[in-house]
Amino acid sequence: MSTLSKESFAKIRINFLFNHPFLSVLALSITTVFEANANAPFQTDGRKISIDMAKLGRYTTEEVTYLYAHTLLHIVLKHPARAKMRDRVIWNQACDLVINNILSTFRNIGSMPADEIIDPDLRDKCVEEVYDILYKEPEGSSGSEEQKDQEVKTTPDEKGKLKAYVYNPDKLDIEEVSDPSSESGDQEKLDGIIIQALSIAKKNATQYQGLAIEIDTLIKPDINLHDILKEYLISSFFEKNHTYDRPNRRFIHQNLYLPGYKPSNELIELYIALDSSSSVTLDEYKKFLGIVEEVCEGFYEYRITVIPFDKNVKQEYIVHFDSFNPIDDGRLLIPKSDGGTNFNEVLRYLRLTDIRAQNLLMVLSDGEFDIDEAMVSKTLFVISQSKNIPKFESYGRVIQFKI
Repeated sequence: MSTLSKESFAKIRINFLFNHPFLSVLALSITTVFEANANAPFQTDGRKISIDMAKLGRYTTEEVTYLYAHTLLHIVLKHPARAKMRDRVIWNQACDLVINNILSTFRNIGSMPADEIIDPDLRDKCVEEVYDILYKEPEGSSGSEEQKDQEVKTTPDEKGKLKAYVYNPDKLDIEEVSDPSSESGDQEKLDGIIIQALSIAKKNATQYQGLAIEIDTLIKPDINLHDILKEYLISSFFEKNHTYDRPNRRFIHQNLYLPGYKPSNELIELYIALDSSSSVTLDEYKKFLGIVEEVCEGFYEYRITVIPFDKNVKQEYIVHFDSFNPIDDGRLLIPKSDGGTNFNEVLRYLRLTDIRAQNLLMVLSDGEFDIDEAMVSKTLFVISQSKNIPKFESYGRVIQFKI
């Protein structure tokens, strides 16, 4: 048990200053009040931290240090604001799982209390992804055996790793966000503090590797998939081509006949590599099929080839369609497989087709594969798993599609 006083938090902040400067920036800048909390000993609405000293009495000083850091991460990663209209309890649970996975990689951060939840299987996922997983978890029935099974999952094992899907409402440490428009000046000041803290963390990328996905999710704006696809397709296909039919007038007076430019014809010719392997969930797969239809609706004249693949290209299910023979739901009934993923087979197959370097290949996948072959054309990767995005950035443009 701890014998904390309000002055004890000054020592904890000094610990952050020497070991985790980005947390120190927050700890010294965020408004802190000492008052009774409805649920957890530390609670935050993203702007301030309220500390219930009575509730902290059951924790050691090392555990209090951990819980303080845990709450500061809720603030720096804007978890209260990112909740939006989501279920409050499930969102709080998802945030706690992500933060505890992150803190498990930190040194000199105190000790994780036994009543905290952690699940290493959910590492390398942002909060929104974890929330979707938890939201789909079937609720436990009142049966005694099933209840026991669920209780086991909330008990730490001998190594201190707690894998939990039953959440204690007393751990709710994220409060509902008040109307941000009423305190816009304070919010701008807080955003500046958060940016400063994130910058410090990013400079120590090796030490804070576990934070990378959450930081990227936070600083990258939400993307309207249809708009970015349309912008990218237009820029890819409507680039100017060299031609001697229209000599470059800038050099004619020097008796130099250099090629000019003309826009390519307005036919969108697109190849779509559709990952149908076992690592892609059924929901992801349905969304991928929806993207194919969405691409078609955005253009007047197009010719599209859908190439399903897992360990091999599924040639019997390749679909060709164009603006004169549009796609229908029946032709997109491509079965999902139970096999692995080998994207190199797609590249080998495309080399046998009439694909050209200026054509666009769009890859719809969770990204659970590596590339060992040379690319055959401009490539746009639409990846559903954020942890896999960095490994494709050297091969083409990459965007995350949040399922």
